[in-house]
Amino acid sequence: MTARIVSKRGRKATKPAKPRADFPLFSHACGQWAKKVRGKLHYFGPWDDPQSAESRWDRDKHALLRGDDPSNIPTDDTIEGLCNSFCESKELQRERGELSKRAFDDYHRIAKHVAAHFGKGRKLDTLRSVDFEKYRNTLSATWSPSTINNHLRLVRVLFKYANDTGATRYPIRYAIGLKQVPRSIVRKHEAKQPSKEFSAEEVHLLLAKGSLSMRAFILLGLNCGYGTMDIARSKLSDFDFEQNWIGEPRGKTGIARGAWLWPETVQAVQAAIEKRFEPHNAEWDDLAFLTRNRRPWAIDGSTSHPLTQSFHRLKLDAGIKRKGVGHYSLRHTFATVAGDAKDQPAVDYIMGHCDPSMSAVYREGVDPERVKAVCNHVRSWWLAGKGGAK
Repeated sequence: MTARIVSKRGRKATKPAKPRADFPLFSHACGQWAKKVRGKLHYFGPWDDPQSAESRWDRDKHALLRGDDPSNIPTDDTIEGLCNSFCESKELQRERGELSKRAFDDYHRIAKHVAAHFGKGRKLDTLRSVDFEKYRNTLSATWSPSTINNHLRLVRVLFKYANDTGATRYPIRYAIGLKQVPRSIVRKHEAKQPSKEFSAEEVHLLLAKGSLSMRAFILLGLNCGYGTMDIARSKLSDFDFEQNWIGEPRGKTGIARGAWLWPETVQAVQAAIEKRFEPHNAEWDDLAFLTRNRRPWAIDGSTSHPLTQSFHRLKLDAGIKRKGVGHYSLRHTFATVAGDAKDQPAVDYIMGHCDPSMSAVYREGVDPERVKAVCNHVRSWWLAGKGGAK
């Protein structure tokens, strides 16, 4: 039997009966299913959707019975629940070797940033495009367009994960609010930045001031386009001094790479290996270079960067005070100078870059003579600047 009530507009409405005898909620005159818990009335949804109302009750009842606020309890449909599930998923990827420690740390940082802005208890169903626009406007004005785009890309990955896992009844519409900075603005900003490369004269100044290890690192950067992590991961088995060759899949991409070593590079690397410290840990036995503390020069995901710091001190000692140039700038320098050799497939192979063109699908390798020609081209450029170093 149902009761007749009068709505605010004066029209009569019929309070529905419970869908079944053990239904935990009752129909309230306001048009929602409700229940009184600890002396307070709580509402769980409209009359026409008793199933969803019961689901909300099942989700929140334990918190309500304890006297807690359900909005502060992490569930799968809250920001905190999403961030927890997302980080757990990325942790599994990292354990399978599908994600680097540094990438995992970036995702974890993004999850904390999003949770701090929206609030851990914020329901995902309440997020609208305007909320994401407001979030985007809170990003630091000192960030470069590229930094903003990288940040927004990771945030989009987080909310795409929410949509892909069905965390909400309806998809979260984040695309407009998290739209990236236009490429034209990125180009204009980059055009105003100082060059991120060294001159040949500056490289000679660095070599003149550098230690045994640092001279090897400088020449590997200029000769092979090796970055900090490339050097830190280099193994003794990667070097073939009889053929003047170094080859191994690049750690960042897994793309095969190789380079012909200059005589100067061979000499510097051999000298550094000869003075190599014994490793602190057996797992580093095959590493070609170790610090005086008997540890790698860089570890994935670590906040300590001994190679970067040592190079910075060397740069200042050599009288090079330009901002924005570090050891990684040697990789920029190699790419810039090697491009003039007019053999881009060979340059990509040396740097470990993935060639997205269709021709790369059919190309089974690069002739070592082409690789040697590119490396020799960069060497000629470097040798020509020796007389200008002061």
